[in-house]
Amino acid sequence: MAELTNGQIELARGGRGFAVVATLGPGGAPQTSIVWVDTDGDHLLVNTTNTRAKARNLRRDPRISVLVFDVGDPHRYFEVEGTAELVRDGAEEHIEELSQRYDGKEFAGPRDRVIVKVTPRRVFDYGA
Repeated sequence: MAELTNGQIELARGGRGFAVVATLGPGGAPQTSIVWVDTDGDHLLVNTTNTRAKARNLRRDPRISVLVFDVGDPHRYFEVEGTAELVRDGAEEHIEELSQRYDGKEFAGPRDRVIVKVTPRRVFDYGA
């Protein structure tokens, strides 16, 4: 497992960092989406619904790439390549925390949430 630096952890936790998640679709084509991002210090954490393409793709193939960037300075970013585990425990509470951090209000989106827990295998840093 690769380790995240303090700067990368700060960017992923601060509410200024957004992420682009790339997974592999059924035919092998990449599928990307912009998401809120978090970390527990060792893993990147993304929250999604159980039925979205990224969750379906990761159940079939856990390989993932996550590019985290600073919205105030998009040239400050880092990328994590790794594997993902889908975790239900705490996912509803986690999306509420993210909603407060990013939007400052209660989450009003779809439920049936999972946390995508990304174990970094390689980390590429570009000023984060």
